[in-house]
Amino acid sequence: MTDPREIEGSPERAADRGRAEDLGFSMDPRPSLGNLDVVRGIVSEFGAAIVDARKQYNLDKLTGEQAQARVRELAKEYGDIIMGRDARYFALPWNDQAQLGRRIQLVVPAVDGVSDPGEQLFLTVGTSLMSLAKAHEEGRLPDTDAEQHTKTMLDDTANLIAGLR
Repeated sequence: MTDPREIEGSPERAADRGRAEDLGFSMDPRPSLGNLDVVRGIVSEFGAAIVDARKQYNLDKLTGEQAQARVRELAKEYGDIIMGRDARYFALPWNDQAQLGRRIQLVVPAVDGVSDPGEQLFLTVGTSLMSLAKAHEEGRLPDTDAEQHTKTMLDDTANLIAGLR
């Protein structure tokens, strides 16, 4: 006898096709760190937060020390997200020390006093964004170059997190 799940058009076949576990897709409602758009959004959010810290510094609402502390705080927060330690996001096996963490440590220069690879990545990116902003503010970097450097840096960061680099 033929298995009803093998008969095209049968309710059994339709039900069998919709099982998430057979396809390997998560039914978890949280944003997945395996989704490139989600990762790009996280990286973009981080970039906007760094720009805001620079803006607050320029408006004398933050001292230099406070702005640096804000960058470190953001680096830790966003590092925790990409390393799978934030319950708001669905993490994949890739988002751990042995896989993504090792990849980050191979690509991103070490940062004194920072042992977490996620924090290391975002601290490096945040510091670089601050340096770009400063060069732009001082007129050493034209608008188009600042925009291109920023876009490239954020795209490279998202690709690294997603395992595409």
